[in-house]
Amino acid sequence: MELYSTIVEAAQKYANSIALDGDVGRFTYAELFGRSNVLGHALLRRFGAERRNVALLIPNTPYFPLALFGLLGAGHVAVPFNPLLNPEELAVLLSHGECGVLIYDPVLEDKARQAAELAQIDVAAVSAAELLQDGEPDPSPLAPAAGEDDLSMILYTSGTTGDPKGVMLSHQNIHSNVISFCQVFDFNEKDTFPCVLPLFHTFAMTVVLFGALVNGARIVLFPQFSPQKLVETIMTQPNIILLAVPPMLMMTARFAPPDAAEKHNLRVVASGGGPLPSDVFHYFDSRFQHPILEGYGLTETSPAVAVNRPGINRVGTIGLPLPGVKVEMRDENGSPVPGGEVGELCVQGDLVMKGYYKNPAATEAVFFEDGWLRTGDLGMKLDEGFLRIVGRSKDVILCGGENIYPREIEETLMRFPGVTEAAVVAKADALRTETPFAFIAVDENAEGVTESALRKHCRQHLGEYKVPVGFQFLPELPKTATRKIQKEKLRDLLRKEND
Repeated sequence: MELYSTIVEAAQKYANSIALDGDVGRFTYAELFGRSNVLGHALLRRFGAERRNVALLIPNTPYFPLALFGLLGAGHVAVPFNPLLNPEELAVLLSHGECGVLIYDPVLEDKARQAAELAQIDVAAVSAAELLQDGEPDPSPLAPAAGEDDLSMILYTSGTTGDPKGVMLSHQNIHSNVISFCQVFDFNEKDTFPCVLPLFHTFAMTVVLFGALVNGARIVLFPQFSPQKLVETIMTQPNIILLAVPPMLMMTARFAPPDAAEKHNLRVVASGGGPLPSDVFHYFDSRFQHPILEGYGLTETSPAVAVNRPGINRVGTIGLPLPGVKVEMRDENGSPVPGGEVGELCVQGDLVMKGYYKNPAATEAVFFEDGWLRTGDLGMKLDEGFLRIVGRSKDVILCGGENIYPREIEETLMRFPGVTEAAVVAKADALRTETPFAFIAVDENAEGVTESALRKHCRQHLGEYKVPVGFQFLPELPKTATRKIQKEKLRDLLRKEND
């Protein structure tokens, strides 16, 4: 189904129910739908009906769903950006994504306008607040010229200074994933969804935003994650559906009051965005006496592939595939491996992306000839169909639910005068799962190449969460006979340093 139509149906069915709540304001379904239509009509008046890629630079405020639903209603393609990126990074994505329009939250005006100026294409940067007040407000429903197989979103998952990867998701990709997830957990109009995940991220957008709203549930929007406020919500609001990354769950458990187990209102707690450490599972369970259901997904699958179920929870696994989703473990030749043996986790179904935007080579590399998506993660299928992830073939750092691609940081470090080699690996972190750590080789005649100088340089060109937490200087980085840096040796060195 085309996504805007799902919002139309929800607005008609649950018109007077609360859709969005929290410190940032309260909207009924009718109000949310009406105002998003106002924004959509304003877009059409300003930029015409020609289908466009429209970027969003909006944190967790009501402006995000208003802009998202409005631009989808106008028939455009949404390209949400991480608000933590700096203008230089955003400019690269604006150019690659061919986003001639950038809708921003008023609090990010300076960053948005700088990014638009730095982009290599003409970009019209416009405030969401301005669009809502543009001309004569028109809250009437829109009629997007888009079908379920048409592109709905482009979500960027990779480095912005290297070769950007924009995941193309159709309306059907996202809608099918919403329906599958809702079917497993039986979301309904009595549920409350604290939205602590960033809305630009596919986990929050698909499962929280659409998952809640198509079922008439209420979303409590958190502009910033606050474990204290989340605990208060858990203890006072009804039928809590909590979807979060492991670091958030650990911090929430630390703020649980002594009577949390007796008085909380948790109905479902599901974890994604990275492996769920056993200590996080057990600590959360000890404080709330409520299990965490670990799941698995990636942006390329809209995102949810598999998840444990209430009453069918096998700790240490990612659960069972969602309804309508096929999963196989395959070898390098694409042949399925027997149960209990390790292979690359591959996925087939309506949830699988259309490909990477303007990157046919990268698209071809992640699909087998029969159309199955290669996730790059290694796993095994256990008895009764449960799935377990045993490692990653991709060199990706999972930091608090965010993907960090080392190549982007390495290229940034290599631009610093005097740096001759740079390699970034994951360092284990109790709260954020992993953080980036850099190994550096420096020209013997170089001056001023210090840890503080490199950190300052990174902050100028990268989002804060990508700045390495530490640096180690070596005379030369270890290499293979073909001069490829041996990151495994660097990981071993880092582990020994931390032992």
